[in-house]
This record gives sequence, structure tokens and C-alpha cells, in this order.
Amino acid sequence: MSQVHWYPGHMAKAMRLIEEQLKVVDFVIECRDARAPMSTRNPALSYSIGQKKRLIVLTKKDLAEPRETEKWVKHLEDEGHEVLVVNVLQDDVKKLMVEKTDIVMAEKRQRDERRGIRPRPARALIVGVPNVGKSSIINKIASRKAAGVENRPGVTQALKLIKVTEQLELVDTPGVLWPKFESETMGIHCALIGSIKETGYPIELVTNYARDYFLQENREVLIERYNMKDFDIMTFYPQIGIHRGYIKEGGDVELDRTRSTFLSDIQNGKLGRITWDRL
Repeated sequence: MSQVHWYPGHMAKAMRLIEEQLKVVDFVIECRDARAPMSTRNPALSYSIGQKKRLIVLTKKDLAEPRETEKWVKHLEDEGHEVLVVNVLQDDVKKLMVEKTDIVMAEKRQRDERRGIRPRPARALIVGVPNVGKSSIINKIASRKAAGVENRPGVTQALKLIKVTEQLELVDTPGVLWPKFESETMGIHCALIGSIKETGYPIELVTNYARDYFLQENREVLIERYNMKDFDIMTFYPQIGIHRGYIKEGGDVELDRTRSTFLSDIQNGKLGRITWDRL
């Protein structure tokens, strides 16, 4: 995706740390955003994980379309993964995570028991691209502020060992992206959910993509949110800017500010539940 520059040096270092830790953990908890379950999958990380067992946690279910989430759960389960769908603010994430850990670890624990190996806590590496809610999950299940939480990509910067219960320990990791998107569309989807910093992409590309989606799929929500009337590609941003009062001297609309507001509304669920990746 030549128009996007977003893979800083600390992410390459983070990938090396993650690959080292993969050798000493029992399984991997991979957090993905339910609005973009494929675009928030790190293919480089998937390659490193290999055959190690994986629990995929789809976060922010309250911002995604329920029917599309159901389709993704079935698809991922068909691939052989355990899947957990959560709203961190409402769900008992710790209880759900421990229950899923028991399922993931059942075979190994039975094998260790047969061999007379003393039980020990399961250790999981928890990973995810920036801003998919990984740190919020850790803080919820650890019942304390174990990881920095901020609504911008790239806040978590170091590996941390977190004890969840007597049976489960987590190794936290920085949120990492990868050097190249498989398609431009995947990069746009990551931008629409906030997994790429604003400086990493041309906002016109991303907001125009979203504009075209709403023009085709859900004009009603725009009419309600921005008090829009009849509109098309040419009048789309001017009407939003006028509604918000983003008017410069001379009467022109502040288009950059309008685009930023439109994108922020999408990312924060102000325009309804949207699943960008569809099966």
C-alpha cells in the first residue's frame, strides 16, 4: 500500500521479541477487532505462530454488525481456532477467558497428567495490532491497570508478565502491524477502525471510501446524524461541514476538519455498527 507509511522501527523490534516468546508459551491469544477480523490479522505473526494453539478474541463486538460477527465466528472455528467475542466494558472477560483457556489447554493437561508432570499455570502470549482493545482486556482480567490504555495506536511498548489466576499467566506484547498490507482495502479498513495513526495515511482516501459505503448502504444514518438532505459526492462534505459549523471566513467549508470529524464518528460508533470485513 504505497500511500501509507506506518511501520516504525519499534514494531520490527516488537516482532522479534514476540517470536522469542512464542518458543516458551503454551498458546497464543490473538485479539482482533470484530469490525475487521481479517484486516486486523497480522499475517507475519500468523506465520510465526505456526501450529501453536490459538484463541482468537474478537473485540468491540458492540461496534460490529451481529450477523457478520456470527459469520466470522463460524469461519474461524472452521479453521480450527477457539473464538471468543467480547465487549470489554460489559462482559466478564476474565471468566470467559479462563473458560476458553481450559478448552485450549485440555489436551495438554491430560497428556501431562498421564506422564505424571506436575501441573503449572498455562502461559499465553497475548497479541494484537494497535488499538484492537488488547490492553483493555488485560486490565479487565487482571483487575488492575496492568497495561497502558489509550485510544491511539502503539501505546504498549514492552513485554510484561501478568498473573491472571493460579492457572493462567499472560505475556503482554506491543501492538504490532506488519510491513505491507495484503491489499489497499485492508489498510483502509484498519484506518477506519483506528489501528493506524492518522499520520500514516491520506485521510481523503479513507473518508472517501467510507463516504461511498454510506451513500450505497446506509444513507439514512447520515441524514439523521448530520441533518443532511438530498446529497451526492459533490455535496457530501459541505453538508456535514455546514451542520457542524466548520465554516471559514468567506463562507467555505473547512474540509480537512470535516473529514476528521466524519472519520472520528465512524471509529467511535457514532454512525452505527459497521463490519468492514465481510465474508
